[in-house]
Amino acid sequence: MPAAARVAATDPDYVDSLERGLSVLRAFSAREEALSVADVASLVGITRTAARRFALTLEYLGYAGLSAEGYRLAPGVLAIGDAYLRSNPLPDAAYPHLKELVREVGETASLTVLHQRRVYYAARVAADRIVTANITVGTSIAAHSTATGRVLLGGLAPAELEEYLSSIEPGPGVDPDYVRDRIEGARQRGWTMADQELTPGIRSVAVPLYDPDGRIIAALNIAAHATRVDARVLETDFVPLLQSAAQRTAAALRPASGGSPRGVLAPTAASGRAEVRPSDVIQSVERGLCILTAFDESHPAMNLAQLSERCQLPRSAARRFVLTLASLGYLEQQGRNYAPTPLVLELGYSLLSRLSLADVAKPRLEALARRLGASVSIGVLDGKDVRYVARASAPSPLIVNIRPGTRVPAERTAMGQVLLSLLPTDALKEIRDYSGRDTETNGLENLDDTLATVRQQGWSYVDQLLEAGIRAVAVPLRNRRGEVVAAMSAAVHEATTPDRDMTKNFLPALSGAASEFVTDLRDGLNI
Repeated sequence: MPAAARVAATDPDYVDSLERGLSVLRAFSAREEALSVADVASLVGITRTAARRFALTLEYLGYAGLSAEGYRLAPGVLAIGDAYLRSNPLPDAAYPHLKELVREVGETASLTVLHQRRVYYAARVAADRIVTANITVGTSIAAHSTATGRVLLGGLAPAELEEYLSSIEPGPGVDPDYVRDRIEGARQRGWTMADQELTPGIRSVAVPLYDPDGRIIAALNIAAHATRVDARVLETDFVPLLQSAAQRTAAALRPASGGSPRGVLAPTAASGRAEVRPSDVIQSVERGLCILTAFDESHPAMNLAQLSERCQLPRSAARRFVLTLASLGYLEQQGRNYAPTPLVLELGYSLLSRLSLADVAKPRLEALARRLGASVSIGVLDGKDVRYVARASAPSPLIVNIRPGTRVPAERTAMGQVLLSLLPTDALKEIRDYSGRDTETNGLENLDDTLATVRQQGWSYVDQLLEAGIRAVAVPLRNRRGEVVAAMSAAVHEATTPDRDMTKNFLPALSGAASEFVTDLRDGLNI
């Protein structure tokens, strides 16, 4: 009998309805297509009435949405997985070193952790390749089938390892004795390789990441296509680079290294819940998910009193939900405190690979456009141009004919100037040298001075530079590590908005909205 089932059968404080609600959420996470109430009932093994109430609860919380096809996950569900990623220092500590690895070798690099019998990808920097493994942050894989898993399994106590190996069912390509040998080899050498074992054509090499006490807490790996990288290169060239990155990541985790490696402190993700609470909402699911999403950079682990206060629950109620979540494997106890485990990534984080920045940004952009009575856009630098990736407009008798995908000269837009101002000098010079555009005769004679001003003040305002009558102001959009990944602008016709209002009213509104976008700009979103 699974541990959760044993607790449910013996402990009167175990919250069965929370367990069923999480089962419904997992059912949505496992399917890309919309699910009807009948589908949910069949998949989870509950009545249609119960399935409807659970789906309604998830919709109210902003974790699911209803369309003509049925229910499906909504972007708000990513906040659950964010709680693990934001409260655990490992992903942010490893990320810059993963980026450096990718710059050096041109292949994808990842950080993985072990939970129960699976490896979870907690950070990943993908190389710019046409063909790559279909893995994103939150993906989980059976530990014995990967190089990272064998490194991590090598950190288990002998009894734990044997228990794990005994659970592996022999089959085609799965031999527990072979896995045991590979784990032992990884332990002795300090690295291991998987050559086209999990995915045909993909080779992977991994090394352990140790805590100050010498325990393996994670693994770093590089994965490459077999036609590009020989197995010998993985050993001779990639292993030393991985080991160096692991050492630097471990150093960043130590308090003596100068404090936390955290990036920009991100606010809790805004809830997408409806204003009116339906009477059929299941309170235990609402409260249990509040517990899971309460963790962040400032609260990486909390005791019952802190969780009770943060979710505004009686302490006795908080205890019941924490007990249930710990029994199910979503929380782990650390002395008197509790912290989320990688298992929470299974509650909706699979949606990340199916979302674009436009999908996540849409509600905020539409609200901001209505508030300002303007066209609000998000754009990214694409060579010498700005490419619009998301856009929302307030009702207006004038239509600006720009849609997602439109490319315009970067230097002639507020968004483009923001993004150009942050480029290294060499990169900006290269764009100017090869742009083929004459900035001395099109109103941009002092572009260098303009970009220097934009860089210093952190925003840009252009007045009728791209098109007669159009004025716009823009600010950068940063992710929670402080990296600028896009820019956001508000544009109006000069006849509707005085010049002074652009910086007096529009700019503060854009800056405030940009701070709310911090948690939306996740690794793995399709730009």
